[in-house]
Amino acid sequence: MAFVALVAVAAVGIPSVGRAEPEKWHAGVIGGGELNFAPNLDKQLTGHGWAGFDSVGEGIVGGGNLRLFYNTTKVHVGIERLTFANDKLAFFAFLEGEALISQLLNDYFQQGRRINEFGIAASYVLLQTKLQWYPGKHQTIEILAPVRHWWFGDRTSTSPGFALPPNTWVFEPRIGYNFWKIDVPGEEWESHRVFPRIEGIAVGIDGGLNVRSKVRPWGIGDGRNDPGKVLYSVAQWLKAGWQLGRFVRLQLDEWANYGWRQDDISRERIGGASPYVIPVPGLPWPALISERLFAGQLGLHLKAKESSQHEFGLLVAGGAFNDVYRVGALNTYGGAGGLTVFGDLRFGPTGRYQVNIRGSYGFPAAWLQAPPYIALLASLGVRIF
Repeated sequence: MAFVALVAVAAVGIPSVGRAEPEKWHAGVIGGGELNFAPNLDKQLTGHGWAGFDSVGEGIVGGGNLRLFYNTTKVHVGIERLTFANDKLAFFAFLEGEALISQLLNDYFQQGRRINEFGIAASYVLLQTKLQWYPGKHQTIEILAPVRHWWFGDRTSTSPGFALPPNTWVFEPRIGYNFWKIDVPGEEWESHRVFPRIEGIAVGIDGGLNVRSKVRPWGIGDGRNDPGKVLYSVAQWLKAGWQLGRFVRLQLDEWANYGWRQDDISRERIGGASPYVIPVPGLPWPALISERLFAGQLGLHLKAKESSQHEFGLLVAGGAFNDVYRVGALNTYGGAGGLTVFGDLRFGPTGRYQVNIRGSYGFPAAWLQAPPYIALLASLGVRIF
């Protein structure tokens, strides 16, 4: 898949970037993983890892940024923030591809148990364009027009009775509104930081649909994966942080989503403590796949002394999710939650080296088989330049 995306980029060409000055480039590398353990569930041990490189060339494509990144099996080439109309409008576009493990459909979990026979290989190529309008201070209205092609295949362990989804084209238009009033140094958004420290508030809401060229029921025939040709969803998110004195900070993240006529390709991924999911500490990634949810995470972040770059503390996360038993009962809901102890460690000038360590415990829930569920996450990021 990465090879296909690179060939496509070569075919359409990349806009001339001219001579890029070294100080206009920023790059970082990241790597990490999370292991989940359920000692009473046949000593089930699961986990996922990631490794990647991310770089941004500022202002070198007609005044816009050129972004190149690779993460595990995903490759991405894009142009970001190409402004015009007195900087009231900005255009974004990127080409992306991911191979074999897209949406983590390779790992199928039901009530906490991994079922290898229901895992499949999923890959895509995506072309996305986005137009942003800045109507006022801290505000953005955006229109997205992604076009994606999915294709699917069996894994060596996939059951012959598990029906694959059809390979399909998808048009995924969305419109959204963001209010962004986050006040942190610019280096907080560098690519080697997978868990940014937030002060201020940001909130967003968006809605859209997926129009597929082909649909049919797939999976195990329980009605859960019988999507419409047009799938709808509305999503909302919030990020906020407050400094309480010199040594204490609170951080809040919140997510909500409501979808119609969806399937496990388009639903939200929940479980674990990684930066790539809606977190539920201790649970496998993704223990839940839901399109109707309300979830949040509250963090208590502490410093040993005011001058320290390091933070440590506690996170509590959880929410309500539909069809937690994963049987096609889409109008039923259940809860999940957990607790994480973390260390957010930074070394070198302005935190050039970033280390994250998280130990998590999942709270018992009626739908989960054989608790407890515990997890350990470790990640390392380095700013190259």
